[in-house]
Amino acid sequence: MVRIGVTGRMGSGKSTVARRFQEKGASLVDGDTLGWEALRLPEVRDAIAASFGPGVIDRDGHVDRARLGRVVFRDPAAMERLNAIVQPVLLRRVREILEAPGNGVLVLDAAMLPVWRLEPDLDGVIEVVASDEARVRRIRAARGFTDQEARERIQGQKLPPVRGARRQWRIENEGDRSELTRRADAIWEEIESLGRAGRSGSGA
Repeated sequence: MVRIGVTGRMGSGKSTVARRFQEKGASLVDGDTLGWEALRLPEVRDAIAASFGPGVIDRDGHVDRARLGRVVFRDPAAMERLNAIVQPVLLRRVREILEAPGNGVLVLDAAMLPVWRLEPDLDGVIEVVASDEARVRRIRAARGFTDQEARERIQGQKLPPVRGARRQWRIENEGDRSELTRRADAIWEEIESLGRAGRSGSGA
């Protein structure tokens, strides 16, 4: 199996690239979905309630992501506390998926990929980047945030650079979706060639 990571900051367009690969036939692992599943675990929910107070738990007993987001994206120390609770659980699940045997192409869509230092474990990493202004526009359109809320999300998300990847691609996404799709398709052709080379090398 060819394992590819797609990373980028909020509003960069990374998930659009990852979903394009899924349309092309890749198996998609969505880091946001796994994160939501982690928040529903009783031990994670209880730790968050103990750290941030009962106000971030909704009446059904689940973590209220909107309320929690308003807290942590305004306070770097709060974000660090949240990451210390959630990230170890999430990373264990991601590693389980990456280490499972399989065929074809597996794509991991995860902004936290460089934080987890997963680059050497993958066959390649795609970093999608965009200006702050472009990201603000996309976040406002996609999530209904105000300009201030979108900027708080951007300023509150701190990620290290991608390092140690076997192969690395960079997409600058300042244009429209069709341009982003075109660039993603060009990279997909290279990813498919990796899969063909691997099958040839294994004697398949």
